[in-house]
Amino acid sequence: MLHPLAPVQIHYATPNGALESHPTALLDGRAALPTLEFAATGFTLQRNIISNPDWTDPNWINDTHRCHIRKLAMQFSHCDEAIVYPGIVRGPKSLVDHDDHLPIQVAHSDFTDDYRPMVLNPSRAYAKFLSPLLAEAGSSYTRINAAKRILVLQFWRNTGAINADLPLAIADASSVPYSALHRETVAQYGGDTLEFETFLVKPPATPNAYRWHHFAKMQHDEVLIFRTYDSQLEETGQPYWTPHCAFVNPDPEASGQARQSLEMRALCLFDR
Repeated sequence: MLHPLAPVQIHYATPNGALESHPTALLDGRAALPTLEFAATGFTLQRNIISNPDWTDPNWINDTHRCHIRKLAMQFSHCDEAIVYPGIVRGPKSLVDHDDHLPIQVAHSDFTDDYRPMVLNPSRAYAKFLSPLLAEAGSSYTRINAAKRILVLQFWRNTGAINADLPLAIADASSVPYSALHRETVAQYGGDTLEFETFLVKPPATPNAYRWHHFAKMQHDEVLIFRTYDSQLEETGQPYWTPHCAFVNPDPEASGQARQSLEMRALCLFDR
């Protein structure tokens, strides 16, 4: 039996734009790992050792490390092609280059069912961001449209203090029904015009209805892998979202240790 960790506050956005904070008993992700089925829950933790990393160098992240993530994405998903997005470094204002890259403390899942139509259509605003990535990867909109399945994975890594002030909580996707989500359009993000839809999570109807997990004191050689869209699951009516958010660490020792983390996303294409 999993014993909840100390309660924390998880913030939710209501459809009318208000924020609600709910005390939440987090489950120990490490203890739960043997029972977590990725297809159902949407997340897992793996060890992933990187030689001579430089987590503060955007050139290293978006050159060398993107190659690491492409290989990992293909190994993990068994996809035929993986297009890796530029990394997003999150942390305090002194570290990040845009306020959008501060830790997000509202429960959300990155993309809605509009993701597939968006990446299939070169006339959408998102093409200004995606087209250069496709060209760099030797891919194209024709290639994406030919794919039988589209999957988006996020690779989340703690790159700073082991016991940080704003760590990540992640919810078992099977515990968050579609009716608990509402969509919003993100017109601009990080200074780019993207016009993509994201899911925000409504407050739970009953306490702890959503099963939130936390992997305490993540090491730099660990990576949290989670799904943010899957066309195959969408087609079969299963959860293709994985809600997540930052929360205030209740451990007093964490208060002076600012979170630093790296997010890498991979658009995975399947030919069959």
